[in-house]
Amino acid sequence: MIQRVQSELPLDDISKEVIRKFQWPRGESSKFTSRPSVYRMAQEFQVHPKVIKSRINSLFEAGVIRDIKFFADSRFVPWNRYFILCKTSRCLPQEIYNHFKDLSFVERLIFGTIKLPNSTEADTEVTNEMEFLSISIIASNKADMKRKTSFIEKKLGHSLDILEITNDFQHKERLVTAGEHIILNAILYENPLTLNIAVMSQKLAIPTRTVRRKVEKMLEEGVIYQEVSLDTSMAQDTLLPSIIMVGDYGKWLPGIRESKPLQERLLLYKNWSRFSFFIFYAESFSKVDQIIAAAKEIDPASMLTYRNGSYNNPYIKYPLPGTGK
Repeated sequence: MIQRVQSELPLDDISKEVIRKFQWPRGESSKFTSRPSVYRMAQEFQVHPKVIKSRINSLFEAGVIRDIKFFADSRFVPWNRYFILCKTSRCLPQEIYNHFKDLSFVERLIFGTIKLPNSTEADTEVTNEMEFLSISIIASNKADMKRKTSFIEKKLGHSLDILEITNDFQHKERLVTAGEHIILNAILYENPLTLNIAVMSQKLAIPTRTVRRKVEKMLEEGVIYQEVSLDTSMAQDTLLPSIIMVGDYGKWLPGIRESKPLQERLLLYKNWSRFSFFIFYAESFSKVDQIIAAAKEIDPASMLTYRNGSYNNPYIKYPLPGTGK
C-alpha cells in the first residue's frame, strides 16, 4: 500500500519554475540535454545550486512529484502503446499497482476524479463527477493487447469495466534504426536526474560521442521525451487543478499561451490517449474559477479535475530491438 506523509510545502516561485523545467523537450527548449542540469537552472534563476537541489528534494519528499521518467514516442518504435479507459473505483489503481511486478507490460496508470459538464443543463454550472482510470499497455499488436488485458483481469480476479481502448498512434513517422533502438531502450530505464551519457556508453560498449549524437538527434525529433508525475493533492497552500481537453495538446497550447490567466499559471502539459492534460496552479478556488472560465473560452467541452495522479511501473519491460518481446 502506498502511503505518503504530506509535508508543509507551499509552492514558491522557484519550486514552480523547477517543475516547469521538466517540460522538455516536448514544446520546450531541450538545452538541458542528458539531464535537467541543477547548475544551469541555478544560473538561469540566479540562485545557488543548493537551492535548486533542496527544492527538488522537497518536491519529492512531499509527494508533489511522484516520479520523473523517460518515455518513447509510439510513432518511432516498432511496438505499440494502447490505452484502456475504465470505469473505476478509488481502490482499482492500487489493486493494479500491487500486481505491477507480474504486469511488466503495463507502463503506467493515470487516475483521478473528473468533473464533466452536464449536457442537459447547458445554462447552469451543474456538473457530474466521475472516477477515471487509464491503463497504458505496451503490446506488439491488437491481439497481443487483448491477451495482456485478459491477464490483468485474471490477476485482479474480476473483469475491467472498459469504456474504450485506443492506440497511441495508428501511423509511424519513421522507425528508429537498430543502433538508435539499443540506445533508446537503455535510456528508458535511466533516471532523468542522474543520467550520465559517459557511464551509459560504457555499459553499452558504444563510443560516448556516438551515444551523445544519437541521443541529441532523438531528443530533437521527439523520439524521446520526459514527463513528471505529480500528485496534485499534496501541495500545501496551492491548488493544482488540471484542465482536460480532447485532442493533442498542440491543438490547444497556442490558445492557452495567448490567454493571460492560463499562461501565467500553467505548470505542465501532457498527452494521454486522445486527451491532453494542462496542469495549473491557483491560490484559491476563485482563481480556479478564472482558469475554468478561460479554458471554456478556448474549448467549451473542457473538463476539470482537482485530484489526479499516476503510477509508473518500475518493472516495465520494453521490447528488445528486433525481437518484439
